Amino acid sequence: MHVTKRGEGRLDRSEGWGTQDGIDLRWLIDSALGEAPRGAVGRITVEPGAAQAIHRHPGSEEATLVLAGSGSALVGGAEVPLERGNVVFAPTGTAHGIAAGAEPLDLLVLTAAADGASAGWEDTAESANGTEATVLSGREVDEQELDDTTIGFIGMHARWLVDTEICGAEGIVLGVSRFRPGDGVHDLHRHPGTAEFFIVLEGAGAHLDADGAEVPVAVGDAAYLPINSWHGFRNTGDVEVQAVFGFMDVPSFDDAGYELPES
Repeated sequence: MHVTKRGEGRLDRSEGWGTQDGIDLRWLIDSALGEAPRGAVGRITVEPGAAQAIHRHPGSEEATLVLAGSGSALVGGAEVPLERGNVVFAPTGTAHGIAAGAEPLDLLVLTAAADGASAGWEDTAESANGTEATVLSGREVDEQELDDTTIGFIGMHARWLVDTEICGAEGIVLGVSRFRPGDGVHDLHRHPGTAEFFIVLEGAGAHLDADGAEVPVAVGDAAYLPINSWHGFRNTGDVEVQAVFGFMDVPSFDDAGYELPES
């Protein structure tokens, strides 16, 4: 398990990603932070009135989740309003951009590449493969209530935002979850098919490790759970934990796999 505190994220000033005025990008998980071989997770702040140049990533698809604020996405030649909970999904090589309105945008970005350089950046309004980026509401599927100790869930809710069924994703899965105050827990488990990331958005909790240890995490902390590693999470506070999580290099939860300890 690797945990990157939000303040420890790596500022990116490489071409495209972090060079536009009014935009701050900090990677939380990639090939250097956590040694993630196929997937990078970052936080982007777009100041009021600032915007990304319209661009495409030749080396990876990308999902960008609006955590706070409002603005617009430039996709398919149209300007689409953005608000909290929306996702901009850009298949590999599709043109897109994001602009903030009167308030700043706080964004989470997920790629299927090892880092920003591997995803690449090309300033262009043309998509390369005939497909287009899209804006998802974040409510394409219903939230699931998860409260079954036989499969390791206590006092949880989860909603899928991006996967192959929702939007045709090929190598990224994104979701949000909630943990009940006091006893909300996802018991120890592992994914034999891929690695996972998990970021606390509200509340406080602890990641569970195979040796029984607990690793405290606060708002903004990003945990990287390597492929086939035992892990879990529990709410340690008196308010609901809200979190965002995802898988790297697979198109669905089924492809990630899910195993509980035998005893």
